[in-house]
Amino acid sequence: MSIRTAGSSLALAFLAMACGGAAAPNERVTSATAAVRAAEVAGAPGNPEASLLLKRAREGLAQAKAQMADGKNEDAALTLQKAEADADLALYLAREAAAKAEAQAAVDQVKAFKQKASE
Repeated sequence: MSIRTAGSSLALAFLAMACGGAAAPNERVTSATAAVRAAEVAGAPGNPEASLLLKRAREGLAQAKAQMADGKNEDAALTLQKAEADADLALYLAREAAAKAEAQAAVDQVKAFKQKASE
């Protein structure tokens, strides 16, 4: 084997390794899973809009795991990014609903105190 052939073979081997695909996005799986769990704990299942986003996040997580199993790690990374964003939005919507309910309870309590004071 000549030096030229060996060099070409070596270059092709490195190119094949480089194009072999991205590494499995395991950290992103962990992050997206944690985001889904946080949304669940915050009460997203009890809020219609947040519940829909939570469902999409769970579906995205499942889809990404299937993509990873097929070796489509770049696609999986993008799917996980979207799933995490959906879960984060579900979390914020659930927190917003809880804050609104708490604020309304405080307003109702003040009204009740005012009414008692005027009697």
